[in-house]
Amino acid sequence: MKRPKNRGVAVNPKRYNGWLAAFRNYRVPVNQELIQHWLSQFDDAHRDIAARVLDSVLFLDQAHIETSFRTMLSSLEGWHRFKTRRQGRWYFVPFSRSAGESGDSMTHAFRRANGLSTRHFDELFIQRSELPLLKLGPDDHVVLIDDFSGTGDQACKSWADPFEELLASGPKVYLMIVAATRAAQKQIKDKTEMELVCGQILKSSAHLFSADCDYFESAEKTAILSYCLKADPNKPKGYGECGLAVVLAHQSPNNSIPILTTSSDDWDPLFPRS
Repeated sequence: MKRPKNRGVAVNPKRYNGWLAAFRNYRVPVNQELIQHWLSQFDDAHRDIAARVLDSVLFLDQAHIETSFRTMLSSLEGWHRFKTRRQGRWYFVPFSRSAGESGDSMTHAFRRANGLSTRHFDELFIQRSELPLLKLGPDDHVVLIDDFSGTGDQACKSWADPFEELLASGPKVYLMIVAATRAAQKQIKDKTEMELVCGQILKSSAHLFSADCDYFESAEKTAILSYCLKADPNKPKGYGECGLAVVLAHQSPNNSIPILTTSSDDWDPLFPRS
């Protein structure tokens, strides 16, 4: 979560331009008309709060994602772009339970970021169904690639089925993701055998409704929650009650607050999920 502007700052062309510059690369193009419509869903008395929620959105664009992937890969001991200088075998696998999920799109971004897009490197990139054929051992390395973890629940489920069995032969296993919460970090450490490699760890203050978040006062949080209940009565604080204001360029996590992400009969989000 980013620090919002002070209370009462005008919603003027300069502020709109700041939002547009930050959000311009979302998969559903964000323009001033859409921002105005989103703000219009709030009562007049709450428009300033709404504007400050937009200020606080942590938007991770494609450039940020690719920079994170470059930095993370370069930090792994034994890896080198040249095969003759690597330690053991290396394989990169989308951390997805089925085709078309975030792991696939992140793998494409990972390849671009690290200069591994040419056919010369195709042998490094495999699907999970190919893992049993490789006869992996303790000298080998498997990097599972995904984008975000809010609670760690999905990561732990995917590890338990199917990856734990597929990787039972004992290679070094990394889970490489762009961002995660501290709670997710702990879950993955405690419940899986994957070593988490993460570009950005979100502190507890990233939870908008928590006591650790001091950007919004209690009454303001109550007002925000009332609109979140309109957007999603079942998960007004997002999946796992994470209360995040995080958006990635290709998708908004379901852990983010629903006024940002969730379409309903009573609400139009600015960053709708696919």
